[in-house]
Amino acid sequence: MPYCTCCGTRVDAGAAYCHNCGAPQNFRPASDFLSGISDRTASILCYIPVFGIIPSIVFLASQRFRGNTRVRFNAFQSLYLFVAWLLVSAAIPALVITGGWPGAMVMGLLKLAVFVCWIYLLIKAAQQEEVRLPIIGDLAARSTSEQM
Repeated sequence: MPYCTCCGTRVDAGAAYCHNCGAPQNFRPASDFLSGISDRTASILCYIPVFGIIPSIVFLASQRFRGNTRVRFNAFQSLYLFVAWLLVSAAIPALVITGGWPGAMVMGLLKLAVFVCWIYLLIKAAQQEEVRLPIIGDLAARSTSEQM
């Protein structure tokens, strides 16, 4: 049972005014913060370069998108692309000794390739088209089907 925002008296849930002091009541029902996000917007948010991992995890964990295969596929593909980014930017340079400018150029090209994939997938998600990357897309499709 809600209380008046002015005097603290109990009021009905749908009351527009408090019966004690007459103050207007602005009750808003609690709702899911993801209820206003469309499938298209959720798919686009998944592919924001580097930072898309956060909405991807939120969408995978949310009840709202639990049965939505399109959003879940895009979220998984985005997560796997982020793992590829981590491999290219941190793991491979630490494991492989790249001497001089040829190694730095190769690593720069790999980073650029992953970044271009992110932008391409973001554009395709905005156009509501599903694109599967060769290895990552297959993993995302498998993860989506296993979660359903």
